[in-house]
Amino acid sequence: MNGKSDFAGIDRRDFVRRMTALAAGAGALGATRAAAEAGQESSSPETSPAVRIPPDTVIGIQMGPHTALDEDIAPCLDLLRETAAIDTLLIYSHAFHTGNLRKPRQFLADHGAPLKAAPARVPQVWVRHHEQYFRNTALRVRAPDPSLEYASRDLFEEVQKPARERGMKVYARILESSGASIVGVDDGRTIDVQGRPQPVGCGRHPDYREFWAAVAEDLFRSYDLDGFQWGAERMGPLMNVILPWNDRPPTCFCPHCVAHGRAQGIDPERARAGYEGLFTWTRALIAGGPRPADGVFTGFLRHLLRYPEILAWEYQYRLGREAVMKAMYERIKAVKPGALVGWHVDHQPSSWDLVYRAELSYEDMAPYSDFIKFIAYHDVLGPRIRYWYLDRFRSTILGELSLEQSLELYYALFGYDPAREPALAELATKGMSPDYVYRETRRSVASANGKTRIWPGIGFDVPWGDATMVGDPEEIYQATVKAFEAGASGIVVSREYEELRLENLRAVGRAVRQLQA
Repeated sequence: MNGKSDFAGIDRRDFVRRMTALAAGAGALGATRAAAEAGQESSSPETSPAVRIPPDTVIGIQMGPHTALDEDIAPCLDLLRETAAIDTLLIYSHAFHTGNLRKPRQFLADHGAPLKAAPARVPQVWVRHHEQYFRNTALRVRAPDPSLEYASRDLFEEVQKPARERGMKVYARILESSGASIVGVDDGRTIDVQGRPQPVGCGRHPDYREFWAAVAEDLFRSYDLDGFQWGAERMGPLMNVILPWNDRPPTCFCPHCVAHGRAQGIDPERARAGYEGLFTWTRALIAGGPRPADGVFTGFLRHLLRYPEILAWEYQYRLGREAVMKAMYERIKAVKPGALVGWHVDHQPSSWDLVYRAELSYEDMAPYSDFIKFIAYHDVLGPRIRYWYLDRFRSTILGELSLEQSLELYYALFGYDPAREPALAELATKGMSPDYVYRETRRSVASANGKTRIWPGIGFDVPWGDATMVGDPEEIYQATVKAFEAGASGIVVSREYEELRLENLRAVGRAVRQLQA
């Protein structure tokens, strides 16, 4: 690469510099306006005035249910209170995504109890379900194997009394299943552009949507819960093509999605043809095929222009996923109006998926969201951006930019300060700064526009590869403070309690107690 475009005579490096300056200028202007509206002088996060948070501000933590049993419930809750000032437990009621919870020993933190790896010893379902709530769906939760450790324990029944005694609230938390843990899900799976079923369920399928609503209703009729958090870590069809995580063609083209698209005035066959053509074209790029004469990004835009149904189908797919959350929200509120119901927004849409951001603001989600917990895992974002974002886009629509140029563009478009964040050579082993948490929280609060609560997921000690990105206590302290300075109304300590080192939990507690003083 010599830095020159062969097809337009434009210097690519100059183009990236101009785009960077333009985006950075827009970000600075937005920050100035936001500060002016708040009656404050525009300044960097380091010089922002100190904030104070009320004692009832939510300080939550995500945790695997088996951890509380491994450590014994009462000592575990005491440790959470004493170290990180935790007042809200977000515990998996259904650990369908077993990879996160069944960790090898090297990823576990020492909390003073014997370390017990969980690669197949614990169940996925930690509550008791009741048939009467599932009468309107053919799908069922798969019962746990009775031979597994703790299969006979009902954690959500056991944790209530000790949590209440310590002034703690209890939320159920679920990440969407791939489908293996749902009996009958084969009839509700997404269908790809080539007509083949894929692992996850379709939000437009009435059985699948009703299944999740039934799970939510059963939880709140059967347990004394204070809240609920649900998440679905999946991309829309467009990002699945241009930022590929697998070789699966885009979804969903099931009869329910086809009928819905038609009702919205979208031609399903043109959408199918557009996605199939884009998928084939992208896979040829990834395989090292010849670049288009007009340029890779031009080729991508050509697909969108020839088939505007691509974007229309993407948007309807996103709304279909949101329909699942709306159904759960309405069902829970009918049982317990005072419960807080919110959503886990994973790292891709929180920190690198512009398509998702364009589709839905947090204000759009507010009518069925009491809170939004977005991932702001600063430590692990560096390598995630390096290998999950820059590398993948370089093999598809940003193939004409170097990795350095792509990183410059990323920082500019997302409003992150390149002077504070890692350079390309550091990105694989160095996390982002507390300033990233500040900026992403501020953006999220603005996106919600006062219509719903924003709880950043302050993440640290997250595994990467075969090791852990060990957090720095001072940076974790700063990230916690900066989240509240940016307008957060609570935080959720993340990713999972069993990964989190005591010194880093104490850093969170130190920040919280100072802010509550």
